[in-house]
Formats: sequence, C-alpha cells, structure tokens
Amino acid sequence: MDNPSYLRQKWVQTRAGIEKRHMKKTGSTDGGTFNTKARLFGRLIKPTPFYTTGIYNAAHPRLVRVDLSFNTLPMAFDGFTILHLTDLHLDFMPELSKRISDLVRGLAPDICVMTGDYMTGSRRDGYKTILEPMARIVSAVDARHGVYATLGNHDTWKMVTPFEAMGIRVLVNETCRIEKDGQEISITGTDDPHEHYTPDMVRALETAHGEFKLALVHTPELYREAQKNGYNLYLAGHTHGGQICLPGGLPLVVHLNKGHRFYRGLWQYGDMTGYTGQGAGAVGIPIRLNTFSEVTLLTLRAVGKQEHQSSEQKRAIRAKEIQ
Repeated sequence: MDNPSYLRQKWVQTRAGIEKRHMKKTGSTDGGTFNTKARLFGRLIKPTPFYTTGIYNAAHPRLVRVDLSFNTLPMAFDGFTILHLTDLHLDFMPELSKRISDLVRGLAPDICVMTGDYMTGSRRDGYKTILEPMARIVSAVDARHGVYATLGNHDTWKMVTPFEAMGIRVLVNETCRIEKDGQEISITGTDDPHEHYTPDMVRALETAHGEFKLALVHTPELYREAQKNGYNLYLAGHTHGGQICLPGGLPLVVHLNKGHRFYRGLWQYGDMTGYTGQGAGAVGIPIRLNTFSEVTLLTLRAVGKQEHQSSEQKRAIRAKEIQ
C-alpha cells in the first residue's frame, strides 16, 4: 500500500509544477478567460441600473435547501446533512466572510464540504490574505463530523497546511470514511480537474470502496469517471451558475471543458446524482445577473428499493430557496 505522506509529497511537487507553468504562461493563477470576459461585460453595463442590481446579488448569498433520496444510503445516515460551500473567492469580496458566517451559524450540519476556489488573486502568496476570513467561516460551522475540502483552479498547494491547522480535512485524491451506528459512507476528494488534471484523480475515484460514495470535485468535469466507479452523489462548483446570465438564467460563459449541461443545480448522470453549487462568491467582476450567490444545505434520505425515485423524479427534487 502506498504511503499517504509520500503520496501527498508527490502531489505537492506535481501541483507546484503546474502552478508555476500557469504563472509563467498567463501571469495569473488560472487562464483568466472568464475573468477577462466578465470585466469587459462589467464595463459595458456599469452606466446602467443592472450594475447596481448585480453588485447586490453577488454580495448577498442565499441559503438553498435540497432534499435527496437514495436507496443506497445506509439507514444510519437517514437525515444526514451536508453543508456545501464553493467558490468563496474571499480576497475578491472580503465582506463575504462575515455574511457567509452569519448564514451558516446555527445550521449544525453533519459535515461541511468545500469544493475549491477560496481565493482569486494572481499572486500565489495571496492565499495568506484569505486565511483569516476562512478561519472566521470555519469557526461559524458547527459540523458534527468535520469539515472537508478540495482545491480549485484558483487555489494553491500552499494553503493546504494552514487549512489543516484550522481543522479542515483537505482531500487530495484520497478517500476518508464516516462511521455511524456501525455503518459508513465514503468521501473522495480530488484535485482540480479543470487546469490541474493528473491521472491520480481518476485513480482515486477507481480505488474508493463503500456502499454509499460521495465525490467532492471542484468542477463537474469528472462526472463520467465518478459514475462509472459507482459514486452516488457528486458535489461540485466552479461555474458560479454562469454568474452573468441572460434572463431565464442562460449563462454567457460556464468555463467548463466538458459536462456543460451540469453547470448549475441538480443533475443526473446515469444512476448518479450531482449538484453544482452556484458559489458563494464572484470572480472577474463583483456582480451577478440573473443568478445569485449560494450556500447549500443538502439533506440525504434513505429509502427502500420499492420507494426509490426514478431518474425523472430525481431531477425534479425540490430545491427550496430561503431568502
């Protein structure tokens, strides 16, 4: 069996190399395509009332509650709650840390999961500016079974150690298990597949075992690999729900290499359920049009096989927006 500390060190070397190449090529933490388009769009609408509305939408995250039912969920986990935070971009909109903290305080989920993009800045040492707001959010989260996180395309390997010092379990192409009343579920977290892809993240999905498996990935782009390997629930972010959308929520850009139809909310791929959060923060420009910033609380329900919902019914599972 591979030594976990060796695998972590191997990952650090690989990720650091990819980050260095990105910085040399683009001068920023990522390719910057969405950022550039968002800034151009922002300049166009700045003289209009849409700009003021967009700023308010981006600065005031909402709590979305989602109920999901599975015939594969162990009965001990019936009613299990997952607080999902993604795309916080805390250096871009610093005021969000307090608003997010106020929103999650008192929810008392069973676990809290975070699927990347905690920062935005173009300097890799910029992660230091988001450590205090991250600590504020973590202290407001009262998760019975802990806080778990994966990295996004804007993030750096350097934040892993300080995150873990806060009590966040960072999953880097690895799996952990939560046990309850003699039953368990497994949680696999991968590195960012959008700009930091390596075969190690696919191997992590292939080697995890369990009756009920949860995948945490920054983007929906590993949906085929996760479904093929028996994952029941896939949580992701990255797209911001489009962030800047036409009326009706049609996004101008989703910033995905594949899985474009999974850019927002609940989705189904085969027998796997997915949820792509709209993100608590914004990037490129601090506005949202025809979308809103989101914090998600998912409740899992265990049902018998005779009660199991069809794929069509799963797609219609209610997502109740709490103002």
